Amino acid sequence: MAAALRSPSSTPWRNLDSPPVDSPPPTSQGGSGKGDVARKMVKDVEHVLANLENEGVEIDGKIASIIDGGMAKIKAEAARVNITGLKRKGMMVLLAISSAAFGFLMGSGLSEQAIYAGVGRRVIYGEI
Repeated sequence: MAAALRSPSSTPWRNLDSPPVDSPPPTSQGGSGKGDVARKMVKDVEHVLANLENEGVEIDGKIASIIDGGMAKIKAEAARVNITGLKRKGMMVLLAISSAAFGFLMGSGLSEQAIYAGVGRRVIYGEI
């Protein structure tokens, strides 16, 4: 559980792991896309920072750099997940195309053999 920074005259401690009070319920936040993770996280971080500033907590350069580093990691992870999803979809399309091509080639090869066998049977047994 994360500890909240409070100034001495602030309101009672609130769990920062829970969504902000004025945010919509989790089911209505919408979007299941993995690319939305970074945008949602940036909004949450900005909301927390605004609440801290409203409470009178001073955020120095070191804390800001730590927050920026965390946000950069989240954005990189979201981009990596998005690229992985695109790669997976591309590989599935490539697999489908190659399967269809392989099936066509095998089918045409088997059809060719069946034609030769039929013609040979007619020539040998005199069914012409």
